[in-house]
Amino acid sequence: MTTQGSTPQPSSTTTHGGLQIRGVAKSFGTDTHVLREIDLEVEPGEMVSLVGASGTGKSTLLRIIAGLEEANAGRITYAGQPLSAGQVGFVFQHPILYPHLSVRKNILFPTTLRGYRQKVDKNYYTDLMDALQIGELQHRKPQELSGGQAQRVGIARALIRKAPVVLFDEPLASVDEELSASIRADIARLHAEYKFTGLYVTHDQNEALQLGQRVAVMDAGYLVQVDTPEHLLANPHTLQAARLTASPALNELTLTEGQHLPAGASLYVRATSLRRIENIAEHPSKNTIPVQIRSVLPQVGGTLYRAVTQAKVTVYAASHDGSARVPLQVPGGQPLEFFEPDALALPVLTSGQRAQVQVPPHHCFIFANGTRHYL
Repeated sequence: MTTQGSTPQPSSTTTHGGLQIRGVAKSFGTDTHVLREIDLEVEPGEMVSLVGASGTGKSTLLRIIAGLEEANAGRITYAGQPLSAGQVGFVFQHPILYPHLSVRKNILFPTTLRGYRQKVDKNYYTDLMDALQIGELQHRKPQELSGGQAQRVGIARALIRKAPVVLFDEPLASVDEELSASIRADIARLHAEYKFTGLYVTHDQNEALQLGQRVAVMDAGYLVQVDTPEHLLANPHTLQAARLTASPALNELTLTEGQHLPAGASLYVRATSLRRIENIAEHPSKNTIPVQIRSVLPQVGGTLYRAVTQAKVTVYAASHDGSARVPLQVPGGQPLEFFEPDALALPVLTSGQRAQVQVPPHHCFIFANGTRHYL
């Protein structure tokens, strides 16, 4: 198995009742490796979010699971048996609806196909329409729907056969934030009620963390970490995992070992306070260390952790939703920005005021050679 830094997975001989992906690889030619021996298990009734930058192989993996593409290697099973197309529902990023069919006929279409024909439970159909708030749209044609309504129809169509496995390929990427939050809540309710086994691809960390009971992080075709949202946020194994799950984005700085930095540099650092001098030698640059700091607001004023010293406040701005973003400028140049959900909890600061910033060690990360070292 070649996942990098992921949580241990059960052996391939373990009896498994859910979706099991073993050694799945995909490449184009000899140089373009899209997926590198992916191993992942999704428990029955579990939703796993799959997050990664564009081009990391997320959508390709879904298409292979659904039978829309072939893998070069690997095996995919459900309940211990090879997964068939009839066991999979698929929600596309852009819903593919037949323009000549009504909403109702579009939703029921998968149940009419040869080999998949089945009688529809009328109560289930009604419940599905109500849950997705499309009951009044049944007789409309796709061209009469908004983007959000069309996506809800696509979700209903994926669920209508009660397929045990449902795949979501960035279904909210093309809708606005308000609508995205509403549909996200619909998906969460449907999953809680019908307990399908789900794999949800997204580039949005908030979607991934809210919908996934676990989150799988992909980077360059590798599965680098699979964890609960809470553990992933607290203990990212790689820099990419930290970046992909940080909201707001991480502050990324470069610190230099020693009592102070050269003239024009950014921060005053005591390397001994990092408790990892032995790790400095492991980093390629030896005495220059990249450090990532969470964008949650640290304590302003008070005792300072030795990793970061006085910072000059250059801007203080409160947003209209009662939260606040606090951009800071440390002497020498590198900017920091912190986020406080409750603006009233902030001290009164003025532009240009000097202040001490206290950053707890558990909000700082050091990644040498791409892997995590702890403060």
